[in-house]
Order: sequence, then C-alpha cells, then structure tokens
Amino acid sequence: MSTSGEGSQTARPVDVTATVLLLLAHAFLLGATVVLLGLLVMVTDPCGSRRCGDPVWIDRAMVSGLGGGGAIFIATVVFAVIRLVRHKVAFFVPVIGCAVQVALAIGAAAIESMAGPV
Repeated sequence: MSTSGEGSQTARPVDVTATVLLLLAHAFLLGATVVLLGLLVMVTDPCGSRRCGDPVWIDRAMVSGLGGGGAIFIATVVFAVIRLVRHKVAFFVPVIGCAVQVALAIGAAAIESMAGPV
C-alpha cells in the first residue's frame, strides 16, 4: 500500500531541479534584456542628420527594462523559494517570470524605438 508521501518524494527532486534551471533561464533572459536595450540605443545614431523622436524614451525604456526586470527576477526567486521551502510545486513560478520578462523586453524595446528616426 502506498501513502501520499511516497509520490511526492519522487517528484520533489525533479521539481527542485526544474525550478533552479528555470530560474537560471530567467537570469539569462534578464541579461539578454540588458544587452538588447543597450544595443538598441544605437537606433538613435542617424539622429544627427535627420529628425528623431524624443530621447527621453530611451531613459524610460532603460528604467522599465532594467528596474522592472530586476524586480520581476527578485520576486520570482522569492516566490519560488517560498514554495520550495513549503514543499509545494514551484516550477511554474519561474515559467511565469520568464514569460513576463520576455513581454517586458519586447515592451521596453518598443518604447526605446520611439526615440529613433521618425
């Protein structure tokens, strides 16, 4: 006869491993967001010879991408660790965090592109 604890003992290492790997993937996405926003600043290079948007959009995109991305990553780590400590399934927390990070990167890139040539 099996108890309910035996099934969770097998699933527990898999959940912890998946959560840690997904948190590493989220950290990679945060780094990719920083690189993407840093490189997209170059979209304003031709602004010396033609009309461009307001450069304040670059600052707004960087603050939202870096500050928001950092806050999302910290929140993801905290919630994942809390769920792991309470022995609850936690792999979905970094999945949600990664999805939000990708959406934030796309949004920040769109905001940053508003500073480029019109």
